[in-house]
Amino acid sequence: MRGIVVVFVGSVALVVSTACQSTVVPVPAPVADASTESIHDRFAGNWRLVRTERFDANDELIPPSAPTPASEGRLGYLMYDPAGYMGVVIMQGDRQPYAEGGPSADEARAALRTYTSYFGPYTVDEAEGIIIHHVRGSRNPNSRGRDNVREYELQDNLLMLKPPRAASGVQSRLTWERVPETELSAEARKFVGFWRIRSVERRTAAGDSLPATQYADGYITYTASGHMAVHLMRPDRPRSERSPPTDDEVMTALRGYTSYFGLFSVDEEAQVVTHERMGSTTPTAGRPTPFPRNYEFRDDTLILSPPGRIVDGQEVRGYLTWERLSR
Repeated sequence: MRGIVVVFVGSVALVVSTACQSTVVPVPAPVADASTESIHDRFAGNWRLVRTERFDANDELIPPSAPTPASEGRLGYLMYDPAGYMGVVIMQGDRQPYAEGGPSADEARAALRTYTSYFGPYTVDEAEGIIIHHVRGSRNPNSRGRDNVREYELQDNLLMLKPPRAASGVQSRLTWERVPETELSAEARKFVGFWRIRSVERRTAAGDSLPATQYADGYITYTASGHMAVHLMRPDRPRSERSPPTDDEVMTALRGYTSYFGLFSVDEEAQVVTHERMGSTTPTAGRPTPFPRNYEFRDDTLILSPPGRIVDGQEVRGYLTWERLSR
């Protein structure tokens, strides 16, 4: 499919070709107006990956290969907000935890290869049947700043996304199913939406501030289905210059990006939100891991504080402040 999408940022028009390729253009801010509101509302919510197929140049289904542990255990969620923000996580099955003292470069390479994560605004051209994910940050450092153009088919509770065809004419098609909303408490509903990282602080139990490494960008998302996902990117994260990346590039890419996803629950009396991690950039084995965080809402910000750690004989806690994007 080929067409032109015109995206307005303030009074500036950005023209994006929808030829079968990913194009790099300035990232626009989400625009909410009468012409896009209804389609954004149709995308809004949490979608679970249910099927991945491949079609040849004649649009014939390519018979799938025999199932593997990686494909059978695949788990993915795609989250959209009606204000125009998105995030995606896809984790392959049968990922192997790091050996003691890891990760090695080979383990890091395998972890990155089996986990997809990116986030940013999105825009929709309903007439052309195209949605564009404007990538602010990605597990793949070379994807930052790209526009991922996808043809879409949206029907009832199913969403099919079609990336551009390869040079061979082969096209992947990913089918997502909407995850139903669940019954959340009034306190838990306060979390629902997209939040963007603002700052990181570290303080001792006595209240003294300590240096803290900041994130360049990142989202945390809570959905009405009871799921959550985190995407966090360190500043000055370099692109990989080699293909395939060198060992040093692989290790730098892994250290510079944090992502995990799962369910969440809220204990209002204790002021604790618990993230039940189902998957992350770091391969783990076993049941979901609980990540409790103390929380505080301040106007349009959310402050999350993981459990304290002993550093040089004193307890130190971190405080991550997030600003609400959803409206």
